[in-house]
Amino acid sequence: MIGKAAVEAARMSSQASQAARKILGDVSSEISETKSFDLVPVDLIETEAELIALVALAGASKENIDLRATEDSLTVDARIVPREGKYLRQEMGTLPRHREIKLPIEIKPEQVKASFRDGILEVRLPKLVVVNAQRVTVE
Repeated sequence: MIGKAAVEAARMSSQASQAARKILGDVSSEISETKSFDLVPVDLIETEAELIALVALAGASKENIDLRATEDSLTVDARIVPREGKYLRQEMGTLPRHREIKLPIEIKPEQVKASFRDGILEVRLPKLVVVNAQRVTVE
């Protein structure tokens, strides 16, 4: 699914965001609410009939995910709600997640289906044109 390098990059980005918040204090939290986003790792898989996007959204809930699809793009926004209590260590971060993915082929946005389980958003994007290769006899 998601490569170790992508997960490590996301963790490092989150740590950098947390360090910036500690240094900048309240100013950082105001900026992060409106301008900053944490890295969102994505795998994009092509099958014969569809594209499948796997989006890592640790800490999100399906109620806080906004998903939009057009013929040639997929946009994911997620809000992470902090848990109650005093954080002793916070590496996952609570910055909004945002990712825009330019799709390599056109899809049928009205037929897109999505599910969210174990921190992974799975988006199934049916291809606009399914190419079925036909065998051609050479004369």
